[in-house]
Amino acid sequence: MYHITAFDNEGNKLIDQSIEAQNDTQAKEKGQAILQEKEATGSPFRIIHNSGRLIDFLSHKGKSAKEKA
Repeated sequence: MYHITAFDNEGNKLIDQSIEAQNDTQAKEKGQAILQEKEATGSPFRIIHNSGRLIDFLSHKGKSAKEKA
């Protein structure tokens, strides 16, 4: 079991839902699909395993650094 959380630029939750996946790769794919569906692909997000292990993320600062480049 995995979980995805995405935030807007003010830190408010846009997405907060569970993801059922067989492995980390499938969790990333399903997470990216959820972000696209909710039109939140550029928003800071994290995908975690229910054990607490970080699977994928985009930080707010990382986003800003990419925009400046």
